[in-house]
Amino acid sequence: MDYTNYMLHTPEVQGFFDPATNTISYVVADTANKKCAIIDSVMDFEPNGATLSFENADGIIRYITDRKYEVEWILETHVHADHLSAAPYLKEKLGGAMAIGKHMVEVQ
Repeated sequence: MDYTNYMLHTPEVQGFFDPATNTISYVVADTANKKCAIIDSVMDFEPNGATLSFENADGIIRYITDRKYEVEWILETHVHADHLSAAPYLKEKLGGAMAIGKHMVEVQ
């Protein structure tokens, strides 16, 4: 295999830290073809009022739309005991296919 052009396709990786859950969501993009994946997104949950919001997810949406990326994947890498996923919200807003690990359903 020829790896001559490998460095021309180094992905851009951007983390989005959520202090409420101490977690990081990621956008990984191929800047050459403008396609990206969102990994382990966070839905905002306010426990005292039991309300949901999408400030973290909206920040990811702004980042992606500002760069004119196309979402191909929204990935959940593991079961999240520390936060709720914003994957369905992001799929509704940006498209892309959602995927989880093979054994995640068993764990949940």
